[in-house]
Amino acid sequence: MPTTASSRYLTLGLVVVAVDMMLPAGLTRDALFCLVGFSTVAAVVAGVRLNRPRAPLAWYLAAGSIASSILGQVVYVWYANVVGPVPFPSAADVFYLGSYPPLALALLVFVRSCSPRGASAALLDSALLTVGVGLLSWVWVIAPTWSTDASLVTRLVSVGYPIGEVMIFGMLVRLAVTPGGWNPSSRLLAGGIAGLLVVSRAMVVATLGPAIESHTTQFDPGWLVVYVIGGTLALHPVMRRLTARAAAGDVAVSAWRLAGPAAALMVGPVVVAYQLIAGVPVNTWAVVVVSVVLALLVLARMLQMLREVQDQAARLARLAETDYATGLENQRRFIERLTQTLGSHRPEAGLLLVDLERFTEINDTLGPRTGDAILYAVAERLGELTGPDARITRHGTHTFGILEPAIGSAGAAVDASARLQMALELPMAVAGLDVAVQVSVGTLLLPGDGPDAMLALHRAEVALSVAKSRPGRTAHYGAEMEAGETLAPLLIGSLSAALEHGEIVLYYQPQVEITSGHVVGVEALARWQHPELGLLGPDTFIAAAEQTGLIGPFTEYVLDAALAQCARWRRDGLELTVAVNLSVRNLLDPGLVDGVEAGLRRHGLHAGSLELEITESTAMVDPRRSMEALGALSAMGVTLSIDDYGTGHSSLAYLQRLPVGRLKIDRSFVTGMLDDEASAAIVHSTVELARHLRLDVVAEGVEDDLTLLRLREMSCYAAQGFGLGRPVPAAQVAGLVESIESRLAPILETHRASLTSSAPVGHR
Repeated sequence: MPTTASSRYLTLGLVVVAVDMMLPAGLTRDALFCLVGFSTVAAVVAGVRLNRPRAPLAWYLAAGSIASSILGQVVYVWYANVVGPVPFPSAADVFYLGSYPPLALALLVFVRSCSPRGASAALLDSALLTVGVGLLSWVWVIAPTWSTDASLVTRLVSVGYPIGEVMIFGMLVRLAVTPGGWNPSSRLLAGGIAGLLVVSRAMVVATLGPAIESHTTQFDPGWLVVYVIGGTLALHPVMRRLTARAAAGDVAVSAWRLAGPAAALMVGPVVVAYQLIAGVPVNTWAVVVVSVVLALLVLARMLQMLREVQDQAARLARLAETDYATGLENQRRFIERLTQTLGSHRPEAGLLLVDLERFTEINDTLGPRTGDAILYAVAERLGELTGPDARITRHGTHTFGILEPAIGSAGAAVDASARLQMALELPMAVAGLDVAVQVSVGTLLLPGDGPDAMLALHRAEVALSVAKSRPGRTAHYGAEMEAGETLAPLLIGSLSAALEHGEIVLYYQPQVEITSGHVVGVEALARWQHPELGLLGPDTFIAAAEQTGLIGPFTEYVLDAALAQCARWRRDGLELTVAVNLSVRNLLDPGLVDGVEAGLRRHGLHAGSLELEITESTAMVDPRRSMEALGALSAMGVTLSIDDYGTGHSSLAYLQRLPVGRLKIDRSFVTGMLDDEASAAIVHSTVELARHLRLDVVAEGVEDDLTLLRLREMSCYAAQGFGLGRPVPAAQVAGLVESIESRLAPILETHRASLTSSAPVGHR
């Protein structure tokens, strides 16, 4: 294993370093030194083969640099132990100097392999520091060395070392300032190379003093430790991180990054000031040239910083206008575009709101990550379904807004909404799942239906609210909606006060037993007797009451008022049951059963006098909790019925399990059953199904006597509708009951007689 190999190499290497320190100066110690160096070269090559880094060339160049340096040491040892005193320069210096270029190239490859795209700022930063250090090196090292009386070769070799060191220093700085390049692995590598530079410079300084020069072998452990660390790093898997490309990110414009260029500009003046104070010749041309180069580099760096700030500001501006989950424009930006469109006197355009129904349930079931994926998939599909100039936004948690210039008429808006609704409900592959969503679409035309942005959005939301209650789930805004759905946001704030002041009143619609023609019960229907707007229907405020959490107190109010009225009728001798509708929030309310029981007890009624109506969709939201609540109510003796049967889930499995005693067939099937055989067949099959399940059937939407008689032939239990009696206040119920029964008695008797006369003799 690579980790084991690196540990063994490190342990053995440190042992050899300790042994080398204890050996006296001589051939044995020098040979051991060279052996460690060559082992490092072998370790680097082996590490590349074991760990397979992204840029092996960098490691091979580093191995070549070490090999060149060790070869120089071999030549030096040969001179010192065989030939005699080592001259300067010698063949050893060729190998020593030859180690600098491959090491610099290795660092360059390291930098280029890990640099994210667009990391030119790091290049400028390293160039500034390198040029500044180069000037200092020129003034204090290179220039004094070059000005000696030594031979040209001697001077070239002498200045070659500091030039090589500056070159390596520059590459180390480049590595350090590269985004993502300064990690634990690169810091260890940079520390080792910096150690080599320090030891090398110390040896050069030592040669200047005869008393120190004789002890240069004491620097050997420094070299050896660096070699051992390098070999250990190459054998360890962490070496792959050195050449792993870093991710590009935002660059913080910190104080030190601003101070760096300013400090670089001060190098020239500081050098001149030092030379003037020290009384030494001023390197005028060197300072001038370097200062000009530094000024140009600082200018380029400042311009780049300005671009970075501008790019970052642009990204932040985009983020401020973008929805994180879908990448679409957010609501704030969408409102700005609406305002621009309405103020530009452009041709008419369409505004559409698309809502994902029951998205909260999907999000809770599949998790927020899948929920976000669904939103993203819907956003992509909307982009495919709309024109190139359309603007799409995430308008709410699960609502999308579309500004479509290609829509120029109400008809086009209606067609577009139907097309979007159908296309969005096709299954989508999301997070490994095939997901189908249900959507509602509300539309309007700009600027005719909305002269300003906020009013346009408000009316689009009204159209969307209407769409949710329609079979096709699409709606185009019209003035006729003003009396209903547009009032909801204005009324909902005063609904609580309306309950306190008794403005919510109940109307009652009779339910007629078809066989006898007797009125056996009534359905309680809420109305709002608004002091300014008059009598308002339930569509104006029920949906908003559910969304704001007022449906609980509202239903308690309606239930108590209905039971109180039922008790009064019974005291007056009018034996009627009363039906009250429940919403999904009521059904999931843990206090529902106790509230119903308390209400019956408070008004002295038995449970059979109350009927509670639920829809199929209501019961399916949380089947387990629904079963518990309905089971408790049924055990109490309350009659339970499924309202609008046939328009919800219509699951026979749940129908069998739900403890209901009655089905109410939706009016959409009953109203057209005389002219539509399909509707008649649905009603007849429902009655037969209910009979086998021992359930009563109530037909809604009976508009005429012929429909009533047809239902009688099907053995339907009861009926209600405008043809029998419209909803009336409680005070008019007794008179309405008497009127219905007296009118139906002869009709039903005549129908019974006709059936009897037409029946075969054997069946009379």
